[in-house]
Parts: sequence; C-alpha cells; structure tokens
Amino acid sequence: MEYPNWFAQSAQYNFEPLLQRFAGQDGLHFLQLGAYTGDASVWMLENILTDPESRLTDVDTWQGSNELAHEEMDFDEVYKIYEDKTKKFISNLQIVRMSTFDWLINPVARIPSYDFIYVDADHTTVGVLLDAELSWPLLKSGGVMAFDDYTWGHHTGDPRLEPKVGIDLFLHRHTGEYEMLAVNDQVWIRKH
Repeated sequence: MEYPNWFAQSAQYNFEPLLQRFAGQDGLHFLQLGAYTGDASVWMLENILTDPESRLTDVDTWQGSNELAHEEMDFDEVYKIYEDKTKKFISNLQIVRMSTFDWLINPVARIPSYDFIYVDADHTTVGVLLDAELSWPLLKSGGVMAFDDYTWGHHTGDPRLEPKVGIDLFLHRHTGEYEMLAVNDQVWIRKH
C-alpha cells in the first residue's frame, strides 16, 4: 500500500522557516509526539539535528486511531516503513513505541527539557490537550511547540474528535506564556 507523505503535504512549509534558527546547533533535543512513517523525523534529522550530540525522540503507538484514513492502513507496515526510513539516524534517535500519555507521565523515561516539541499524535480534543499540557513543562524557555492538524476535521464532524478545540483551549490557558509564530494548518508558538 502507498502511504501519504502528510509531512510534505501540510507541514514542511512551516518546518523550513520556523526551525531554521536551530539548524546545526550543538546538543539539541527535539520531541515528536506522533511519528507515522517518519517523514518529519527524517527531515529534522537531515536538516536541523545535524550535530552528533543532538537527539530526536519519537513517541508513537504505531497502532493508528479512529480516523477514516487509518481504516485501510496496516500499522505494522507503517512502523516498518518508519524503521527503514530512520535506521541510518539511529544514533541520534530514540524510538518509543507506546502512548504519548504513558510516556509523558513517566519522568524516568524522558530528558528534562526540549528545544522543540511537535504535537501530532492523538487527534481528539482531550488527547491533544493532554499531550500539550504534559509536554509544556518540558519545553525550554525560548523553545518552540508546534501543533499539527489545526484545521483537520474528523469524518464524523464531531468537534470532540478534532484537535482544534484542544489546541485553542491550551492556547487560552497559557495566554501570556508564549509568542505566536504561525497559525495556518498548524499552530506554532515560542515559549517565553
């Protein structure tokens, strides 16, 4: 089966200008919640996390979710594609195959702070809000957080199954704690 490159279709246009300031810096730590086939991972590792001490942590169940686009996907195959794409970066990559919630509530499993956090796992309102709230304290001052799928709609039309309400609630709860960098198909903020 052919799997879409959603990163190139709807995210890369933000990554290029908004992460450029980090390119090649020493000892960066990036966290990606939701990795799918690894297209964003490869792009970050090839273009930004080029220092040998920089690290990307990808957290994903690789089990899919209650989305129409996921119904025909074989997520064991999706994970194999991810592994094949990222294998040459394994020295700079931590792969965590579990729920973002379980990983984020376990302080032993993670490092204390990140320069960039990409929230793109559970697309439900509650899921995205939990991922954002649990990872926000891990983002360094001056660090960047990005939310994917801001304008995405669930096939049922139920707003509780969409990220936008959760993202908006997070932004409202943290008013004054960040600078808005972009609002389009995604939301990008820099933490004060």
